[in-house]
Amino acid sequence: RALLKYAAEHGYILDGQNIFCDGGISGRNAQKRPEFQRMIAKAKSKEHPCDAILVWKFSRFARNQEESIVYKSMLKRDGVEVISVTEPVADGPFGSLIERIIEWMDEYYSIRLAEEVKKGMTEKARRGGLQTSPPFGYRVEKNMLVIEPGEAAIVMEIFNRFLAGEGPYPIAKWLNEMGVTTRRGKAFENRTIEYILRNPAYTGKLRWNPRGRTRRDFNNENIILSDAGHEPIVTTEVWEAAQKRLDEVKFQWGHKARP
Repeated sequence: RALLKYAAEHGYILDGQNIFCDGGISGRNAQKRPEFQRMIAKAKSKEHPCDAILVWKFSRFARNQEESIVYKSMLKRDGVEVISVTEPVADGPFGSLIERIIEWMDEYYSIRLAEEVKKGMTEKARRGGLQTSPPFGYRVEKNMLVIEPGEAAIVMEIFNRFLAGEGPYPIAKWLNEMGVTTRRGKAFENRTIEYILRNPAYTGKLRWNPRGRTRRDFNNENIILSDAGHEPIVTTEVWEAAQKRLDEVKFQWGHKARP
């Protein structure tokens, strides 16, 4: 509403095709903002469809000062100005200085906010709070993992088959032949089975890495493992036996060396 009002008051023509919004995406990395990239490409096109880009605040354009300067310079070469409707700056060197200060403050705020959010998530993880999507075998009710009986039976069979001597590939093949899919609707693979076997959620615990995705680095020193209070699907003894056998298989064949 503020942008439309500003456009009307200052003689800019603004239609619905030229409104760009990256909902729920951080402004720290321009490459991860598809609408931002589409806007820049359109603004720099040979047709010169616009003379200005209107933003509510400069932080809406970017929360990374380096990227902000680069993209504004690119646009300026094509005669396109970036205007904050709530942070007017004067023309000339002093106005440029104020704009740089605003950009630096926006980036600093974003960094501090990320730190505070991570701090809160870390504390929640230490208390066993759920902050990821439920693993195969569970659903979420009132922010707690609850067993999904059909899937839980499959999880138990995966552990039983693996401890009986089957490898991840035959287990994945068995599930695919039955038409069972992952939570994302995809076929099971070796790594999918390994992730299930490595997931401590099936013993009533939750694993979280404040430094980012663990991927398959299950021994990462930054991992927080806490009792979560939900009902386990397998016993701790079964899970630990599976870890031991997985380590033995890994040691036997080495990384990417299985025949």
